[in-house]
Amino acid sequence: MADPQKAAKVNEVVVPYLGKSLGEMNGSEKMTFLGKAVVMILTGGFAFPNVFVE
Repeated sequence: MADPQKAAKVNEVVVPYLGKSLGEMNGSEKMTFLGKAVVMILTGGFAFPNVFVE
């Protein structure tokens, strides 16, 4: 049972995790992301449709 003393605050904003920014990625992660982005663009979004969410 949930403790009412530890319940979420009404005014608290929950920020969803949107992944790493390009500046936080290392070299291999950047190359993987760019490769997926190129394939997604070339296929019209059919391959890797969620590449920008990662």
